[in-house]
Amino acid sequence: MQLVMFDGTGPVRLGALFGEYAYDLTSAGAAMGVDSGSGPVPLSLRSIKLLLASGDKGLDDVHRAFEFAVDSGDETWRFPVAGVRLHAPITTPRKVLALAGNYAAHIREGGREAPEKERSAPQVFMKPPTTLIGPDEPIRLPGDLCAAVDYEGELAVVIGRRCFAVTPDEASHCIAGYVNFNDVSCRRLSIEVEREPNARTAFFDWLNGKWFDTFGPIGPALVTIDEVPNPQALQLQTRVNGEVRQHASTAEMIFGVDEIISWISRMMTLEPGDVIATGTPSGVGSSTGRFLQPGDVVEVEISGLGVLRNPVDGPTPERDT
Repeated sequence: MQLVMFDGTGPVRLGALFGEYAYDLTSAGAAMGVDSGSGPVPLSLRSIKLLLASGDKGLDDVHRAFEFAVDSGDETWRFPVAGVRLHAPITTPRKVLALAGNYAAHIREGGREAPEKERSAPQVFMKPPTTLIGPDEPIRLPGDLCAAVDYEGELAVVIGRRCFAVTPDEASHCIAGYVNFNDVSCRRLSIEVEREPNARTAFFDWLNGKWFDTFGPIGPALVTIDEVPNPQALQLQTRVNGEVRQHASTAEMIFGVDEIISWISRMMTLEPGDVIATGTPSGVGSSTGRFLQPGDVVEVEISGLGVLRNPVDGPTPERDT
């Protein structure tokens, strides 16, 4: 199932994409009388985040509401996808985690040798939830603070159940689904303070460059795990203004999805709705000096997951220095 948050002629609601339509599961759930003690619409049918927090019962509610909406033939619950606005599937996860250097070719294009897998571990960092935006929302450039903003198309995993210290074999049972992600990154911060150049400063400049608002486009849909039998067999492509900049298979990851989840779960409890971006392949702008500019359009397409499209805007007046 391809789960979305969307609005057409009313408020934002939970939906499912099927063919050329978005089905309104929130309204369908209310009409069929699903009741969980939380009013006419159960919490599980109000948002994807609440759905995931509801566990197996939430998934049952979703499937029942979808079947009810399709079988009823009621067109008030069916909207042409072309006429609705899709929002970020998840906007306020407790954690947005991401991997650095998980494709050997990307490491090499940055001028370093890729380490042997047996002598390395996943390199994980965090992005604030305030980075997240949905399809067609603008990536806003920070202005003078960073004039070198880059795209990074990635496959992201959304956690479906609470887990801690799981093995790679157990990890797949923790996944709700997959979604396209763009780990937008500032490559050169322009800090007013004159600082001593060293490895520590360089690391934090790199890390802080991941944190700007709008630097985490996600969407268009959360595709449930049953529709992605092998996350290591997906084609990923990133385009800027229609030009292909990145093209790779997720089979090229150094650490696969299950290994990533297992590693992270050794250090922290993963919770429903947490997002894990699994790293970007080669072809980023920093390798050629081609950074994002106002008016650009970035698209991240992954086989079976749709296309995440975002325009690029200049800085807001408050940031335009």
